Amino acid sequence: MLDSTTGTLPRDRWFAGTLLRIVADASHTGGALTVMEQRAASGFSPPLHVHHREDTALLVLDGTLTVRIGDVESVLAPGGFCWLPRDVAHTFRVDSPEAHFLEFATPSGIEGFHIDASDPADAVALPPVTAPDVGRLVNAIAPYGADIIGPPMHH
Repeated sequence: MLDSTTGTLPRDRWFAGTLLRIVADASHTGGALTVMEQRAASGFSPPLHVHHREDTALLVLDGTLTVRIGDVESVLAPGGFCWLPRDVAHTFRVDSPEAHFLEFATPSGIEGFHIDASDPADAVALPPVTAPDVGRLVNAIAPYGADIIGPPMHH
């Protein structure tokens, strides 16, 4: 996960249509916690997925997300927090023009998937709008004990 040339985290990444920054990974937290910051445009939604190794959480800094955890949907405004327990399918959708949020994972490790399924950002900005490469996401997630099991949320 560390950049072999500089010994630092790959900072700004374009991940499935979002701008992603890995704030803290296993090397910073003794493997206990990953913190990732994301910015995403309206309509962004990851495919329905389930983690088997880690619990995750979202904290909305700006914008609005609709989150689905199992069969329950909730709307999160700025300051809103949700817990996404392992082995429970979840996804979310950006409902505001743009959203800025933090994702936490404990224990750490899933940040490797985010690196494997992303590219270095050409700018500290949202990437050009394209459909997510679901094949790349499916192939990249398998080694990390998580599964993509359904489509993204629709408006």
